[in-house]
Amino acid sequence: MSKRQIESDSDIDVSSTDESDNELGHQGNGGDRDVDMQETVNVDFDFFDLNPDVDFHALKNFLRQLFGDDHGEFDTSGIADLILAKNGVGTTIKTEGQESDPYALLSVFSISNNLTQPSVKQLVEYVLKQTRNKLEFNVTLKKLLQPNTSGSSTSSPKVGLIVSERLINMPIEVVPPMYKMLSEEMQKADNANERFNFDYFLIISKVYQLVDAVEKDDVDDDDVTNKGKKRKTGDQKPAEFDYFHLEDQILEANATYKGVFDYKNKNQQETDSRRVFTDYGIDPKLSIILISKDNLAKSVTEMEQQFPAP
Repeated sequence: MSKRQIESDSDIDVSSTDESDNELGHQGNGGDRDVDMQETVNVDFDFFDLNPDVDFHALKNFLRQLFGDDHGEFDTSGIADLILAKNGVGTTIKTEGQESDPYALLSVFSISNNLTQPSVKQLVEYVLKQTRNKLEFNVTLKKLLQPNTSGSSTSSPKVGLIVSERLINMPIEVVPPMYKMLSEEMQKADNANERFNFDYFLIISKVYQLVDAVEKDDVDDDDVTNKGKKRKTGDQKPAEFDYFHLEDQILEANATYKGVFDYKNKNQQETDSRRVFTDYGIDPKLSIILISKDNLAKSVTEMEQQFPAP
């Protein structure tokens, strides 16, 4: 049984070839003009609990998508297992029943309680390396994400990793209900105080920068050092960042620390191949957000106000 259902307008192109041909037939001399016939269809989004028997492979794909070219830096299967562990919390969105693949996923698991897990060790090491040039951010993360070896009886702040990813054309309006349900589940879960009473949340996300299109230089075959060098094909566009996840703007505004970083394995995929019908390529960047428990709750309220469900 689904948690709830939202009906949303989805930008799905359902134009019919036959209809387009008929339209062209009525245009006479204007028949050589392009016809762009698109309709908006209503899609019912069902919200489901996480299902380890169904969602494992889709979750791994979401993790690969989320971490981009760096997904091989740690064990995504191990992270997926922790997210889908018994009595875990989180929500998937599906359109064809519980057994179908999810279109979106939001979950959280405890980093602090799993610091000895190899996959979490790798993830923590990766995050610390990525943030090393932001001193205050890095020092804070080291205090929060490394085991307490001082022997002090004082309990360390607890950190949860929020995993939020979805297909690129999913409407932003589905996100606030997912966060609200996640908050409610954390409060009601078995052993909630031990497992989900986090002081901070770490959120891994992505932004992107629009970059100028490039083309190969005309070079001599013998000029090995310059082979493959690129030049810009037009006026340079100022650096500009945008969000894959619009809710990140709210999370960043309320964050304790935030940063945008190059992927460790960047440029494995040419930015030109990520074009989106423009003269510019897309250069994805890694976004890391650290936010307190209270400010996450504040962010969810702001999400509901800014992105209300239809």
